[in-house]
Amino acid sequence: MAAVLAAPVTVCAEAPVVRANGEHLQGQWADKTEAVAVFRGIPFAAPPVGELRWRAPRPHVPRSGRQMATQFPPACMQGPHIVDWYVRVAAAFGAGRDEVGKPNGVSEDCLYVNVWTPKMPASGSPDKLPVMAWFHGGSNKGGWSYEPNYVGAELAARGVVVVTTAYRLGPLGFFSHPSFADSQRGEAVANFGFLDQTAALEWVHAHIDAFGGDPDNVTCFGESSGAGDLGNFFVVDIELCRRLIAQSPGGSYAERNSLADEQKNGLKIAGQLGIPNDDKAVDRLREIPAEELLAAADIALPGHYYDVIADDRTIIEAPLESLKREQRSEIDFLLGTNRDEWYMYLADDTGEEDIVRWLAENAPGSAAVLHAQVANEADPRRALDRLRTARDVLCPARRVAARITATGGRAWVYYFTRQRPGPGGEKLGAYHGTELPYVFGTHDAWLPTEPIDEQLTDAVMDYWVQFARSGDPNVPGRPEWPLYRAEKPAVLELGEQIHVVPPMDAALCIWLGPD
Repeated sequence: MAAVLAAPVTVCAEAPVVRANGEHLQGQWADKTEAVAVFRGIPFAAPPVGELRWRAPRPHVPRSGRQMATQFPPACMQGPHIVDWYVRVAAAFGAGRDEVGKPNGVSEDCLYVNVWTPKMPASGSPDKLPVMAWFHGGSNKGGWSYEPNYVGAELAARGVVVVTTAYRLGPLGFFSHPSFADSQRGEAVANFGFLDQTAALEWVHAHIDAFGGDPDNVTCFGESSGAGDLGNFFVVDIELCRRLIAQSPGGSYAERNSLADEQKNGLKIAGQLGIPNDDKAVDRLREIPAEELLAAADIALPGHYYDVIADDRTIIEAPLESLKREQRSEIDFLLGTNRDEWYMYLADDTGEEDIVRWLAENAPGSAAVLHAQVANEADPRRALDRLRTARDVLCPARRVAARITATGGRAWVYYFTRQRPGPGGEKLGAYHGTELPYVFGTHDAWLPTEPIDEQLTDAVMDYWVQFARSGDPNVPGRPEWPLYRAEKPAVLELGEQIHVVPPMDAALCIWLGPD
């Protein structure tokens, strides 16, 4: 009896409920507390199935009655490569496949958002909180909105409303075919995944005030392909994102394939499925089960990077081209890269011949000078990682930042260098995606986490949230983060120390990629 009387008493608070988009949505209190409410699996568009496959997202039809927003939805159709990526990282730290997160199934019916909020409107204050809308990575081919490192409770507890979004992937989201031109007159014929991202943001602007968020203060943030996709809002509608955070942006800010290129890829996939190029092709393609479509795409386009294209309807040019045309910008942009973005993807036996081959294929006119810049690396794998990281991620990001500040906007650049302790850290370095647990405060149980990691997490979250509040990441009591300017470039290193450093590998950026 004494033990029973001494036990803590748990008071079951009434579940949080909101009315948004014509629906009553019932959520839960995150982590069994009343500090943050979470609403999972809120539809922002109609299911893109059947006749709606490869069409712009249609409005969601409100459902009657109270809707339970307590379960994460299926991920958008994809193969296992993102789960396999987590397994690979976890294995480096001694963890097994069963210890990594997995999606709640996969489906074409996947256009949902999740919302974490520390401020329900019933709390009484009319003040609205900044909103942070997250776009996951995965090469526009995989990933889902509630991966373990994207859970928004810890970030929301710092005074923001966090929204994580889904969008169609791979050949269902980034695909076109010549038969679309006749069957979809006046409609989009490509970039369906990007149109889903746009629709999700439109939902945020229309309904986030019901969750205590400020629709006039939305920061879009993403990693890898999600960060790369966000750059297209420079071209389309920057008003949907008042501010942008791009973590290790994937794809290209400087170049866009054409609709003709995308249609050629579509013909290859259709050919793999035995579908001829005639006026019935689109109908036959819509009848193909999604699993068969994915399998055919993997065979027809091995290693293909799915990306937004310039189709002259939804997107007309690359983000950097648009920024170069602009004489005046009012953009707040925070972006950066990790030290070893490509290291984990390079073979252990990478040798000098691999560097020579890569330079001949990617920078033949500057091969000698670039080779000299990385000659101090004893490990050829490290040298090739520096070259690929510079060309694909680091240099394009800095060019965008420099252009923004040159035209009156504001841009801040970081360089993430913290490597996890132990053999796993030595094997992977500061790998692609390593910053994610620091941004969301979600360190996996299998990741070796030391006090310095907790301290760095606190600092990173402070910077990110302050940027969402004001457009300037600088926080009293934290090291000052200077604007990035071409004439005096400086970046904030986030690692064992947090301090301002000259831009790493600036010399490589002179010789790699367009100016």
